[in-house]
Amino acid sequence: MNKSKYYWLNKASRYHQQRMLSLAPAQELAGSVRGVKDTNYMKFSHSVIERPEEGRIFEFLIEYDIYNPSQGIYFGCKSVTLPGFSHDTLIRMAIEEWEKIRPFALQRLNNVFVNKDFTHRFRQTDNAHNGTFWPFWISLYEDEDPREVGCRCLDIISGVYKDFFAGLLPESRPIFPEEKCLKVETAFTFEAFENLEQTVRRNIRKKTSDASLPDVAWRMISGFFDFAEQKGWFSRVAGYEMAWAIDDKFGDVDFYFIIKHLFDKLELKLNIGKISPPWGALTKLFLRKNGTPYKIQIKTLKPAPHIKSYWRNKLGDIL
Repeated sequence: MNKSKYYWLNKASRYHQQRMLSLAPAQELAGSVRGVKDTNYMKFSHSVIERPEEGRIFEFLIEYDIYNPSQGIYFGCKSVTLPGFSHDTLIRMAIEEWEKIRPFALQRLNNVFVNKDFTHRFRQTDNAHNGTFWPFWISLYEDEDPREVGCRCLDIISGVYKDFFAGLLPESRPIFPEEKCLKVETAFTFEAFENLEQTVRRNIRKKTSDASLPDVAWRMISGFFDFAEQKGWFSRVAGYEMAWAIDDKFGDVDFYFIIKHLFDKLELKLNIGKISPPWGALTKLFLRKNGTPYKIQIKTLKPAPHIKSYWRNKLGDIL
């Protein structure tokens, strides 16, 4: 059944419109350009800095183009040129100012949002129509709340602008570590399996000068995984490069004790002191039968005596 483009456009737009409505009622989100209403946009105006002597206003806002849902919600700073002033001149001023403001805004944003990095989130505008210009804008991610993230970011950014215009920013710019592409961390991949091997070998090397023992340790561990597959305790999971699932008749405490017992036996075999299971690396390779991954907190489990006895009997001749 064919649908008009407006059906799909409106359907895709509905989610973002609901997110915008968490900021204010619909009548308060009416978009406008230099005071002229524009029904294509929903706009939440956070704050304004007026610079009438320069012929401009800075508006800090969250905005959404209802006919461009793939762009999503975005927020930032909009420079509005007042009548009688040169828009091109004020654009150049806005760009130059933002280059000075940006490092301080980035520092404060990254300090406040401890689990986020805004280094690469400032976007450049692709238009300067109707006497307006965005020196930068930031996409609001799908998992980010418009108020908790959008408004809080604008609190910070507008504060830096105010400090800049008041001459309160330090003369020296913040120094950041050299920008590098973030390493992508994966689970249930060949890389995750290699990471487990490297972690095991590295942990053994820290405890001994015997260069043969890391090989001994890894053969014991990888060999046990193969044996557990043969016994049906572990099974490879289709759809992943490298993942095992635990048989569904066993619970989390069973998985914990199997792994803990394996590393206890490794301690006895190598006789080099305590060897703890690298749970961080292990949980990136093992799933429950229902497909949910184990979390690092599994290391805190306390198996009941009957579970310990059950697995000691099963593993006695193997480990």
